[in-house]
Amino acid sequence: MVHRFLRCLWANLLAASGCLWWAKHRLRQSGAVIALTFHRVLDDGDRQQTCSLEGMVIRKQTFRELAAHVAICYEPVDVRTAEPGVQRSKLPVVFTFDDGWVDTRTVAFPIAREHQIPFAVFVCPGLLDEKMPFWPEQLVALVREADSAMGSDEAEGLIESLKRALPEQREQYLANLREKARKSAGQAESTNGDRTLSSAAIREMAERGVCVGSHTQTHQILTMISPDSARQELRDSKASIESMLSGCCDTFAYPNGNWSPETRNLVAEAGYKLAVTTMQGAWTKDCDPLAIPRVNIFEDKVIGWNRRFSATMFEYTTFWKAWRAMKTNSKMSAAYQRSSQAPA
Repeated sequence: MVHRFLRCLWANLLAASGCLWWAKHRLRQSGAVIALTFHRVLDDGDRQQTCSLEGMVIRKQTFRELAAHVAICYEPVDVRTAEPGVQRSKLPVVFTFDDGWVDTRTVAFPIAREHQIPFAVFVCPGLLDEKMPFWPEQLVALVREADSAMGSDEAEGLIESLKRALPEQREQYLANLREKARKSAGQAESTNGDRTLSSAAIREMAERGVCVGSHTQTHQILTMISPDSARQELRDSKASIESMLSGCCDTFAYPNGNWSPETRNLVAEAGYKLAVTTMQGAWTKDCDPLAIPRVNIFEDKVIGWNRRFSATMFEYTTFWKAWRAMKTNSKMSAAYQRSSQAPA
């Protein structure tokens, strides 16, 4: 509560002083594109039952108000036709959705169409039309069954630690939890909304203009698996999506945002032309097209003290932080160039 109050206070001070306006002005002058990352858009009922972490969820009403604000004040653009480096009268904003949850089609898509906002969805073809196919939701369901007192912060900490584990270690941990749940006759269930899109829903969205990109075949974190396994994940997902849509798939999102120069090269080798990360920042003409920064959006980042959508909080979360990251990256790049050019 105190943290939210201080964050809201700081954002409003930045707005009142003109700093937010200045950040947006500098971003527009540089021809920056701001790419937003969403995961889940849920109504209040599904939000209460979901096994997805709070950092992945934005309320339906909040998303509706955010979309209306972007449609009026900024220029929503398609990730495939965005032109970083080109100055526009309004700052361009890209909407992207990771994982391919069913609510991307049932909740987010109608709202985006209502406001004429194009967007991209990054899917895992090997995990389509399944309930809780991703291990973090499975873990939350199992932990709730075993320890109902565990808070969301503790669950998030456990998930983050398991992300750094080897896949086989993580699976062993989950297997142990499943065995405990089985012995105690636990069900470890979640809302029916915790399901991924079907291939039919993906085809329908693509036919209506949505960019469908790859998120690997089975959501493997590429930096945590062997190069050969990463190649397989990249190639299989691309081939599956192209077969499903009878068209080209050349956009990609790194699972968990984890990437490295080596995985970036594997993405290029597989034939992708654009790839997005979760690095915070602005998409400028100097960005590597296979390492595009984005700004992660969820409920707590864009609501004010009254728990409703706040344009000021949205602009602080997106434009202010993207501008700061862009400045930091520019300074680091300049320092690197100076050091590399210095005489030995």
